Amino acid sequence: MAPSQKAPPSNEQILYQLRCQEEWRHRSSREFFFDFGPLNLHLTPSPADLEVELEQIQDSCNKSTAIYIIDPRPQGHTLEYNNESVVRSDIIYTIYERWFTSHNVDIDFGNFFAKLICARPLVNEQATVPDIINLHRTWCDHVERTLPSCATSTELQGMPYWRDRINPDHGVIGINSDQNSRFKLRPLFRALILISDTNPKLTGAERVVQVIQTNLADLSAPIDLASIEPKFEYDSSRGRVTTTLAAAYDFVTALELREEAAYPGVYRDPEVAEELRGPGCHMEEAKSLGYSGPAIQGSSSRWVHLKEDEEVLSPNTPTMVVMRCSMLRIGPPPSPWKRQIRVESRPDTCKEA
Repeated sequence: MAPSQKAPPSNEQILYQLRCQEEWRHRSSREFFFDFGPLNLHLTPSPADLEVELEQIQDSCNKSTAIYIIDPRPQGHTLEYNNESVVRSDIIYTIYERWFTSHNVDIDFGNFFAKLICARPLVNEQATVPDIINLHRTWCDHVERTLPSCATSTELQGMPYWRDRINPDHGVIGINSDQNSRFKLRPLFRALILISDTNPKLTGAERVVQVIQTNLADLSAPIDLASIEPKFEYDSSRGRVTTTLAAAYDFVTALELREEAAYPGVYRDPEVAEELRGPGCHMEEAKSLGYSGPAIQGSSSRWVHLKEDEEVLSPNTPTMVVMRCSMLRIGPPPSPWKRQIRVESRPDTCKEA
């Protein structure tokens, strides 16, 4: 009896596979910029300090806000370094699990909730909120000046960073030079920032953050911080609220939806797809898998249509697996440095001014 042949995938299955590949790329890139390759800036950066890889410029675009961590840059292979790495991993895991709600989420052109920025004061230097606002102004101005430089050609265009030669001007992840005009610094990114506590005792959605108005951009309407709950501290005159990461996420997301409705032209055109490997790359790959449907056009957020009872699976990256196993206490015993991570409260690193 001849063995039964496996049925070829349907057009819908092929599109689902391609979308999952794009989702994996998006999440792994976001995890890189939060954990393995965050943007490190001196508290008062010189022009030379701002000359970072171009990937950090594009990664600041198409984000709702910036999340700041304030800490002197720890040396590698130290307890402080490991502590901060755990905090950064926890923040991106918490945000991504809330942000990725379906296979129809827009993942093109680096679209995401936030950009992580590590503000690095000198040892024994005390950072203030005005210091961080000034740093944010400096960085946003630098992004807008430098963004046109990302339109140059790059040998990294769409190439996996672990397999190809790296251009140090672009960084590990690389840039999308052919579609650079689709990367925009949003007004809300300028107008509102978060400063995260680095206390390892408060993790996940309960992590404490400050929500701060910067007054660096005009929005469609004033920002009303009074609606944020819970409020651990509230200073309406200065435009500052201390709350949980979950509450801050919900507040910023609602503001982004408001701004998108008011100024749709500032946001992306859903008819344009991100094509890192050149025009028509999605159609070419789909055909190689047996796709026979109509031309694949527009955002990948339109490719998958699940039934109401079908489960939405978030991208299964190595970092996500590690975080979930850690929460479930699955795997080998932690290394000695993991067991030694301090859990006592740390003094605030950002004072009011």
